[in-house]
Amino acid sequence: MKFKTLCSVAVVTAITAGALAPIAANAETESKTLLGKGEVTYEEDNDKNLPGDPENPDGTKVDPEENPGITINPDGGPITIDVVSNLVFPNQKIGVSPEATKTNANPVTLTLTDGTTVTRGNYVQWTDKRSGNDHKYQIKAAMTQQFTNGSNKLENATISYANGFLNSNMPAANWPSSRPEAFTLGEDGQAKLVYDNNKSDSTGAKGLGTFYAEFGTSAADTTNTLGETATGLAGDSVELVVPAGQSIVKGKYVANITWSIEYTPAPAAPEA
Repeated sequence: MKFKTLCSVAVVTAITAGALAPIAANAETESKTLLGKGEVTYEEDNDKNLPGDPENPDGTKVDPEENPGITINPDGGPITIDVVSNLVFPNQKIGVSPEATKTNANPVTLTLTDGTTVTRGNYVQWTDKRSGNDHKYQIKAAMTQQFTNGSNKLENATISYANGFLNSNMPAANWPSSRPEAFTLGEDGQAKLVYDNNKSDSTGAKGLGTFYAEFGTSAADTTNTLGETATGLAGDSVELVVPAGQSIVKGKYVANITWSIEYTPAPAAPEA
């Protein structure tokens, strides 16, 4: 009898310990919560866009006060042509050649904000910082005044641009998938396509940011942010052609080239 009793006690003890364990494990933890909020409001940026270096867009900026070789847009806005370089061609001799006169524009010298100077190809800089997901546009140029000196004109002179080089400090996903076009401007004033971001694959954020179209670069091995190599040099990429057989009066001749960014405005927001 004593043996059976001891065994019975041992069994009862084991059962009791096992039965208590799940009760502790299944105890519920209570929690009280309160919802807080974070808030941020985005506005379109209408400030002016500062001039940058077309071959080093993430580096030292161009000094807006010390660069007569470029024209800087004085106006701000969410989509703008920011900067264009002014074409300067070498002095020419009045001659009697039966051939057209051809000469290349000088590279442009840029003074940076740290006082250093760099030589670059002639270029145009633009920015699209519009709200929303539509960043399609086209960059165009037109000769809106032929080379003139008072009442004198270089009849049928043309300017040709080649070796287009695209650059930006934006992430790769923002880059459109093409290079600047080669094009020729004439005195008919017809606008020519410089850069096309209106293609079917120009969706979402493609085209958002500041971009540069440079025509010829400072060195043959120049690469852009994506690692693409330039196709020509600055001094060989913008050509003036003046047909032969015309009388030319000595003096400085000046042409006007109008650059534009064309886009479809977004629909107006509904009134509150």
